[in-house]
Amino acid sequence: MRFLRCVHAEWLLVSSRLTRTRLGLSLLSLGAALLWLHGRGLDPLTVVLQAGALGSIIGASGLAGSEGDRAALTTALTHPTTPLAVATGRWLAMMVPAVVLTIAVAAAIGWQVGMVVSGVVAAAAVGGCALAIVIPLGTGAAWTLFLSIAVAGAIAPERLVALARPGVVRVAAASALELGPALWHYRDIALGNLGAILHALAWTGLGILLASGFVARCR
Repeated sequence: MRFLRCVHAEWLLVSSRLTRTRLGLSLLSLGAALLWLHGRGLDPLTVVLQAGALGSIIGASGLAGSEGDRAALTTALTHPTTPLAVATGRWLAMMVPAVVLTIAVAAAIGWQVGMVVSGVVAAAAVGGCALAIVIPLGTGAAWTLFLSIAVAGAIAPERLVALARPGVVRVAAASALELGPALWHYRDIALGNLGAILHALAWTGLGILLASGFVARCR
């Protein structure tokens, strides 16, 4: 029960960050940009996946990316809590606005349950990865991940390798797309693909565990 109270205490950050920082405006801007891209021909499933994934990265940056946020982790650990509770609470706080954005975008372009589930699951997986990167490395790492997901996340690794001779960099990028929480994995969630769901759940859990390890180092 104490674990849940500690998670809830961290989750409460989201309301103040949405209204008192640029987090809310950044999410609204992302939603508007994705709707504009949909109007220019971007397919609905990709739009919803991007809303969930990119929204969670913006959330991670806004809730754990600044120097002040990372310094506050040291203060949080002086209270009766655990690193896992702190990381889980920050992940949940990051997920809430990303899920709301996903649902809003899906409603605007044509609601489909499978499409929404794919976007929410993508938000969970990419958000876990983003949190594990942002806590030790800061906001700059979040924007690097943001651009990677936005530009190449929906491309299957086979297509990347086939662009030209597979040099070391290209193979490394294809491997990252194959193993990491790239959006091409999660398109099949809308069709009920169990492997894609398990991949997302694995990245969600791994991201939170890694983030808790970095939080513990703030003691």
